[in-house]
Amino acid sequence: MSNINSKKIMKKSYIISAMFALVMVFSMSCETLDESPKSVLAPEGLFTTPEELQAAVNGGYSLLTREEFYGRKLSLALLVRGDMCGIGDPSTSARRQTCDLMQMGVDNGLVNVFWPIGYKILAAANTVINAQDVVSGDEADVNAVVAQAYFLRAYVHYVYMRLFGEIIYMDGQPIDDPLAIQQTSIADSYEGIIADLEYAAEWLVDIPVDGSYPGKAAAHGMLASVHMTRATSTAAETSDWQDALDHAEEVINNEGKYGVALETDYYDIFDPNHTSTEVLFKVVMIANDSYEKTPGDLGGSNAGTDQIASVTGPRGDERFTAVNAAAFGWSAIVPELEVYTSWNGKDYRKAVSLDTAITFEGNPDYYFTNWGGIPQNVARPAIAKYFRAVGESNTINGIETGPSLRDSNAKHIMMRYAEVLLIAAEASVELGNNAAAVSYINRVRARARNAAGAGDAKYPPSPVPADITGTVTIDDVLEERRLELAFEGVRWYDIIRRKKGDVFLGAAPALETRNFDPARDYLWPKFDVDVTLLDGLTQNPGY
Repeated sequence: MSNINSKKIMKKSYIISAMFALVMVFSMSCETLDESPKSVLAPEGLFTTPEELQAAVNGGYSLLTREEFYGRKLSLALLVRGDMCGIGDPSTSARRQTCDLMQMGVDNGLVNVFWPIGYKILAAANTVINAQDVVSGDEADVNAVVAQAYFLRAYVHYVYMRLFGEIIYMDGQPIDDPLAIQQTSIADSYEGIIADLEYAAEWLVDIPVDGSYPGKAAAHGMLASVHMTRATSTAAETSDWQDALDHAEEVINNEGKYGVALETDYYDIFDPNHTSTEVLFKVVMIANDSYEKTPGDLGGSNAGTDQIASVTGPRGDERFTAVNAAAFGWSAIVPELEVYTSWNGKDYRKAVSLDTAITFEGNPDYYFTNWGGIPQNVARPAIAKYFRAVGESNTINGIETGPSLRDSNAKHIMMRYAEVLLIAAEASVELGNNAAAVSYINRVRARARNAAGAGDAKYPPSPVPADITGTVTIDDVLEERRLELAFEGVRWYDIIRRKKGDVFLGAAPALETRNFDPARDYLWPKFDVDVTLLDGLTQNPGY
């Protein structure tokens, strides 16, 4: 087949896929819509009310929860790529192992799956944004819904730009020839992301119904993160650190207005059945296809499947059989042993973040040093913020989950208040305000010292971590982020934005050793099908 004919076929497939994406989005969220596929790209035929717009935005949220995105593929990739986690089960798939070992190829099976989903989310968001002027209703009500779409569009672009560098930025404008589209410069992508989040910050509600919907605090928190990241990039603006601090302090100085606060007990943040004032934006999983809680025609048995709890849970565990007879994990992704040994045992966050004992063959308190004798397990602690958090909470509350605790109600936190405080601390260091940096870090540390509270016999308040004193450095802030936000998907972003790849080569904290190539490994390979299809999308160096 000639190259021209191949491109014609691929072009047709591309357009059909884009239309299918929109049909799928709306079929997931709009039970009352009965539009034919040919109407998908005409907003005036789809939406007449803010409620219908909201249903479409909900479709975008639902794509975030797919197994192909935060249900496993993207969340797993972010965990294993950082320096705090590695492969536990040696028989786990090659796509995970190559991601962990800095050996990803252009056909990596993680990227191949989650890349298209992100662009479907962008398609959903853009369709809502483009419908803004054709919907009748109160302007403020319409804008508040559209602001959610702007937030989603900004968020996905922000994720992809950090992982892949120059991407195709989807601004919602008509594309006459998809094959002629060009990738967008880093600087222009930042401008688009910031503009979208500024719109969101203006129009989102002060306090959303829950953290699965972004409010103003989430928008300002994300703006603080974006400015912080741009400040260390080739597209840096002189005002970025001040802008990062301003947006962080907008949240900090308006805790009551925005309904945010640090949780008293760090453990409660990750309890799936606890509504946390600290979580500014989270992903709510769809539930289990096998229990017929979601339609099977949404994409098969993994359509809405949350499997990150299963992936990170310990193999052979028998603690949570009350919620499912087969409630063991898979030990696929586990913390590096150095994470455990280097973490002060008096820091309550260690106990919440790491799982060190299971029930195995009827033996309670089966310590992790023995887990190497369990097939497909390894003698390392497990991540506790997903598997154990779900197992303990659902056992207490009598909530059934799927086998291996898959399809759980685990929290996938995209932004929480403690991170906003640490962004403010980092910006303060850069701006030379040491007193402010000390204050913000110590707020986070004080909550950690509180542990489970004075009335708790097992985890009473602790002197660790002590207040930070003296001059705060950037490394101090990064280390606080590493511990406070452990296993929440942000460590890799910190490594790439601060160009800390030398941690894989023995530099402190030196948690794992990898053959890290700074000329290649700060970026991941772009989806090679799109690189082949689109002349204006170029593959990253070294792939």
